Amino acid sequence: MKHIGLIVLLLTTTLLAACEQKPYKPPVPHTEPDKLFEPQREALDKAKGVGKTVEQASQELKEATEKATGN
Repeated sequence: MKHIGLIVLLLTTTLLAACEQKPYKPPVPHTEPDKLFEPQREALDKAKGVGKTVEQASQELKEATEKATGN
């Protein structure tokens, strides 16, 4: 009877040791680091271009208003 308990304990210990978790390794991206955020960079550059256009139009409108009012 004692031998059965010992065998069960040894088998359980062996199984638990065999199921030890490996350290997590994050997946490696398949894209090159330079191209990783390229769509976001393009959208940001486009937004900056629109901002410059709006600022330029605002400045031109301000100058036209000042010229028309004589200030």
